[in-house]
Amino acid sequence: MRTADRQVVVFLDDLELLIQELRRIYPAAVGAADAVRIGAQSTGVPVRSSGISDPVGDAATDPRRRRRQANVKQARRDVKAAVVAARSALSHAIRAADR
Repeated sequence: MRTADRQVVVFLDDLELLIQELRRIYPAAVGAADAVRIGAQSTGVPVRSSGISDPVGDAATDPRRRRRQANVKQARRDVKAAVVAARSALSHAIRAADR
């Protein structure tokens, strides 16, 4: 087997490990991205132009939550792209093995 072919086998082993890690971590990432934490105000009443405090709205528009959701969305795209690429690689390997 050529060096490039041995490297592909190593990549396949890496893919197996990465898939196991994704299966373990992804549900926690989705849960964290969907979580809304409403923090208690420790120093008096916040002053706003409307005069009404909206902690739920603040939590929903929190930039950290938005970043977590964007990361989960990018992970979905990357997983889909990886599946498409893996199917393509399988198809080409089958064609190469066809006699």
